[in-house]
Amino acid sequence: MFMQQIERNPIYELVDEYYDHPILRKVRNVNGMSMYVVRLPCLLLNEKRYLIALTFQDDYIPMGSSIPLAHLRWRSFMTRVLQEEEFETLPVHSYTIKQQDKFMLPLSIVKRSKEISIYDVDTRQDLQVSLLHTRGQEFEYPSTGNLVSAFETFQTLLNWKDL
Repeated sequence: MFMQQIERNPIYELVDEYYDHPILRKVRNVNGMSMYVVRLPCLLLNEKRYLIALTFQDDYIPMGSSIPLAHLRWRSFMTRVLQEEEFETLPVHSYTIKQQDKFMLPLSIVKRSKEISIYDVDTRQDLQVSLLHTRGQEFEYPSTGNLVSAFETFQTLLNWKDL
Protein backbone atom coordinates (compact mmCIF):
# COMPACT_ATOMS: atom_id res chain seq x y z
CA MET A 1 0.00 0.00 0.00
CA PHE A 2 2.79 2.43 0.88
CA MET A 3 4.46 1.90 -2.51
CA GLN A 4 1.14 2.52 -4.31
CA GLN A 5 0.75 5.75 -2.34
CA ILE A 6 4.17 6.99 -3.47
CA GLU A 7 3.47 6.03 -7.10
CA ARG A 8 0.13 7.84 -7.07
CA ASN A 9 1.37 11.06 -5.48
CA PRO A 10 2.22 12.70 -8.85
CA ILE A 11 -1.40 12.25 -10.00
CA TYR A 12 -2.83 13.58 -6.73
CA GLU A 13 -0.49 16.57 -6.98
CA LEU A 14 -1.30 17.15 -10.67
CA VAL A 15 -5.07 17.22 -10.04
CA ASP A 16 -4.64 19.49 -7.01
CA GLU A 17 -2.43 21.89 -8.98
CA TYR A 18 -4.74 21.91 -12.01
CA TYR A 19 -7.63 23.10 -9.84
CA ASP A 20 -5.50 25.65 -7.94
CA HIS A 21 -5.52 23.78 -4.62
CA PRO A 22 -9.23 23.58 -3.74
CA ILE A 23 -10.62 22.94 -0.27
CA LEU A 24 -13.48 20.44 -0.28
CA ARG A 25 -16.16 19.87 2.33
CA LYS A 26 -17.12 16.44 3.64
CA VAL A 27 -20.81 16.06 2.80
CA ARG A 28 -21.69 12.40 3.39
CA ASN A 29 -20.67 8.80 3.87
CA VAL A 30 -22.22 6.27 1.51
CA ASN A 31 -21.42 2.62 0.75
CA GLY A 32 -18.12 2.64 2.64
CA MET A 33 -16.93 5.88 0.99
CA SER A 34 -16.67 9.47 2.21
CA MET A 35 -17.65 12.20 -0.26
CA TYR A 36 -15.91 15.57 -0.39
CA VAL A 37 -17.27 18.34 -2.64
CA VAL A 38 -16.55 21.91 -3.70
CA ARG A 39 -18.59 24.08 -6.05
CA LEU A 40 -17.03 25.82 -9.04
CA PRO A 41 -18.22 29.04 -10.67
CA CYS A 42 -19.96 28.74 -14.02
CA LEU A 43 -21.05 31.41 -16.47
CA LEU A 44 -24.07 29.32 -17.45
CA LEU A 45 -26.66 30.12 -14.79
CA ASN A 46 -28.50 26.81 -15.10
CA GLU A 47 -25.31 24.72 -14.80
CA LYS A 48 -23.86 23.84 -11.41
CA ARG A 49 -20.30 22.47 -11.55
CA TYR A 50 -18.55 20.52 -8.82
CA LEU A 51 -15.35 18.74 -7.94
CA ILE A 52 -15.98 15.53 -6.01
CA ALA A 53 -13.46 13.29 -4.30
CA LEU A 54 -14.39 9.88 -2.89
CA THR A 55 -12.15 8.31 -0.25
CA PHE A 56 -12.50 5.18 1.81
CA GLN A 57 -14.91 6.06 4.63
CA ASP A 58 -13.12 8.11 7.27
CA ASP A 59 -15.30 8.33 10.36
CA TYR A 60 -12.61 10.25 12.27
CA ILE A 61 -13.23 13.36 10.11
CA PRO A 62 -16.49 15.07 11.17
CA MET A 63 -19.19 15.76 8.60
CA GLY A 64 -18.95 19.34 7.32
CA SER A 65 -15.16 19.50 7.77
CA SER A 66 -13.18 21.38 5.13
CA ILE A 67 -10.13 19.50 3.82
CA PRO A 68 -7.62 20.55 1.12
CA LEU A 69 -7.75 18.25 -1.91
CA ALA A 70 -3.99 17.80 -1.47
CA HIS A 71 -4.69 15.94 1.81
CA LEU A 72 -7.23 13.52 0.33
CA ARG A 73 -6.06 10.19 -1.08
CA TRP A 74 -9.12 9.78 -3.26
CA ARG A 75 -10.16 6.51 -4.82
CA SER A 76 -12.28 8.33 -7.38
CA PHE A 77 -12.21 11.97 -8.48
CA MET A 78 -14.98 13.61 -10.50
CA THR A 79 -15.73 16.85 -12.31
CA ARG A 80 -19.50 16.96 -12.67
CA VAL A 81 -22.51 19.05 -13.51
CA LEU A 82 -25.17 18.18 -10.92
CA GLN A 83 -28.50 19.50 -9.70
CA GLU A 84 -27.96 18.59 -6.03
CA GLU A 85 -29.65 21.29 -3.94
CA GLU A 86 -27.66 20.18 -0.90
CA PHE A 87 -24.42 21.18 -2.67
CA GLU A 88 -25.60 24.66 -3.71
CA THR A 89 -24.65 26.13 -0.32
CA LEU A 90 -21.04 24.97 -0.54
CA PRO A 91 -18.30 27.57 -0.89
CA VAL A 92 -17.25 28.40 -4.45
CA HIS A 93 -13.67 27.74 -5.54
CA SER A 94 -12.25 29.42 -8.66
CA TYR A 95 -9.43 28.09 -10.82
CA THR A 96 -7.76 28.87 -14.12
CA ILE A 97 -7.80 26.36 -16.98
CA LYS A 98 -4.24 25.14 -17.57
CA GLN A 99 -2.65 24.38 -20.94
CA GLN A 100 0.85 23.32 -19.87
CA ASP A 101 2.12 20.00 -21.24
CA LYS A 102 2.22 18.32 -17.82
CA PHE A 103 -1.61 18.51 -17.65
CA MET A 104 -2.12 17.23 -21.21
CA LEU A 105 -1.81 13.53 -20.37
CA PRO A 106 -2.91 11.64 -23.51
CA LEU A 107 -6.05 9.48 -23.38
CA SER A 108 -6.98 6.57 -25.65
CA ILE A 109 -10.41 4.93 -25.89
CA VAL A 110 -10.76 1.47 -24.35
CA LYS A 111 -14.53 1.00 -24.42
CA ARG A 112 -17.61 3.00 -25.32
CA SER A 113 -21.37 2.69 -25.17
CA LYS A 114 -24.31 5.08 -25.40
CA GLU A 115 -23.82 5.94 -21.70
CA ILE A 116 -20.04 6.20 -21.23
CA SER A 117 -16.63 6.41 -22.92
CA ILE A 118 -13.74 4.83 -21.01
CA TYR A 119 -10.12 5.81 -21.65
CA ASP A 120 -6.71 4.65 -20.54
CA VAL A 121 -4.20 7.30 -19.61
CA ASP A 122 -1.35 6.47 -21.99
CA THR A 123 1.39 7.39 -19.51
CA ARG A 124 -0.32 5.88 -16.42
CA GLN A 125 -1.42 2.27 -16.73
CA ASP A 126 -3.01 2.37 -13.26
CA LEU A 127 -5.44 5.24 -14.01
CA GLN A 128 -8.61 5.27 -16.09
CA VAL A 129 -10.75 8.23 -17.20
CA SER A 130 -14.46 7.87 -17.96
CA LEU A 131 -16.68 10.46 -19.63
CA LEU A 132 -20.42 10.22 -19.03
CA HIS A 133 -22.54 10.84 -22.09
CA THR A 134 -25.22 13.52 -21.97
CA ARG A 135 -26.84 12.89 -25.38
CA GLY A 136 -27.03 9.08 -25.39
CA GLN A 137 -24.80 8.81 -28.46
CA GLU A 138 -22.09 6.17 -28.57
CA PHE A 139 -19.61 8.47 -30.33
CA GLU A 140 -20.25 11.60 -28.23
CA TYR A 141 -16.52 11.88 -27.45
CA PRO A 142 -13.47 11.27 -29.72
CA SER A 143 -11.24 8.18 -29.56
CA THR A 144 -8.28 10.16 -28.25
CA GLY A 145 -7.92 13.24 -26.11
CA ASN A 146 -6.12 14.60 -23.08
CA LEU A 147 -6.75 15.04 -19.39
CA VAL A 148 -7.54 18.78 -19.65
CA SER A 149 -10.22 18.26 -22.29
CA ALA A 150 -11.69 15.46 -20.15
CA PHE A 151 -11.71 17.62 -16.99
CA GLU A 152 -13.46 20.45 -18.79
CA THR A 153 -16.42 18.32 -19.96
CA PHE A 154 -17.61 18.19 -16.32
CA GLN A 155 -18.83 14.65 -16.95
CA THR A 156 -15.53 13.10 -15.84
CA LEU A 157 -14.54 10.28 -13.49
CA LEU A 158 -10.92 9.39 -12.66
CA ASN A 159 -10.51 5.97 -11.10
CA TRP A 160 -7.59 3.80 -10.08
CA LYS A 161 -7.85 0.53 -12.03
CA ASP A 162 -6.87 -1.73 -9.13
CA LEU A 163 -9.88 -0.83 -6.98
